[in-house]
Amino acid sequence: MPKPLAVVILGAGPEGTELLATLLHVPGVEILVIADCDSSSPGLEVAEAAGVRTTSGPVRLPVLRRADVIFDAGGDSKLVGPIQRNKLLRPKLLDGPATHLALRLLTQYRQGQAQLRQVERMTVTGNLLASAAHELNNPLLVVTGYSALADAHFQSGSLAEAREDIKRMAEAADRLRVLMERFLKFGRPASSSDVPCDVNACVRAVVRMLEHDLRRLDIRLVTSLAPALPPVFADPQAVQEVLVNLMTNAREAITASRQGVMITCETAAGLNDTGRYVQIRIGDDGPGIPRVHLPHIFEPLYTTKSPGPNTGMGLAVCYGTVSALGGTITCDSKPEQGALFTIRLPAGEPDGTGGQGS
Repeated sequence: MPKPLAVVILGAGPEGTELLATLLHVPGVEILVIADCDSSSPGLEVAEAAGVRTTSGPVRLPVLRRADVIFDAGGDSKLVGPIQRNKLLRPKLLDGPATHLALRLLTQYRQGQAQLRQVERMTVTGNLLASAAHELNNPLLVVTGYSALADAHFQSGSLAEAREDIKRMAEAADRLRVLMERFLKFGRPASSSDVPCDVNACVRAVVRMLEHDLRRLDIRLVTSLAPALPPVFADPQAVQEVLVNLMTNAREAITASRQGVMITCETAAGLNDTGRYVQIRIGDDGPGIPRVHLPHIFEPLYTTKSPGPNTGMGLAVCYGTVSALGGTITCDSKPEQGALFTIRLPAGEPDGTGGQGS
């Protein structure tokens, strides 16, 4: 994986705050620090919530030397002056119109990514609804069947039986409501705010959404969830979107090849040289991915599926979402031995925060 682009932001006012919020969602960017001489500037609070280092004075020289780009988003001479006078640091500095242009381009990139994720989410939701038509039809049949019975019981004066019929209709209608809420919630645009997120809860929500369709196809979904996982700093809906994409890809690989009977999902916590992380592994025993395709599967519009209504964006969206959360996603696969996707997301601190740090 390429080395992250190291960034320093000078100024935590409105422009600096917007720049910070945008860069937090750009894959491959590490924000070393955001500085502002006014300790009450709004961007400092946003940065602290996201786990980004802050300072209320000039940035130390070793940090500036590490930076690839230094954004002047405030025009404070106390912060910018030392950099402008340093021949080695001056070429790294973007100020004035250059910062405005960079912010506009980054904002457009972020909006484009959000639109792309929503298109993919709606595609997945449509596929889920189509495959779950049987599950949705069952409660409707119960309602229509018991409504006919209730009418017959009313006609014959059997009020106790009619009340039981109505009770069964209400239960079926409630079941239908729960199913529709599940799909509608997934289809809504994701929120733009990251919060302390329970990965195990995300897995359980996705399992509830997919389990009936997988049972219908005779595919087992086996989970192994580590207890007491630390939270990750993420939008729970974005995490669920990634899980749904990976599990539906596994389902499609198994059904298309008629090879394999099981999808697995495991969670665990770990520690490496960058800190604590939460790991999610999603695997299947399907046909696997040919080695020639593996280096390209996260590229936009690249698909290993046969021609049809496939956007080729599912894994690219997964990669972009995980990267924007500061995590990694990899795939290990051998022909005829299934595929295993491994996601690692940075764990939050004990107070529930996380994100980027230096």
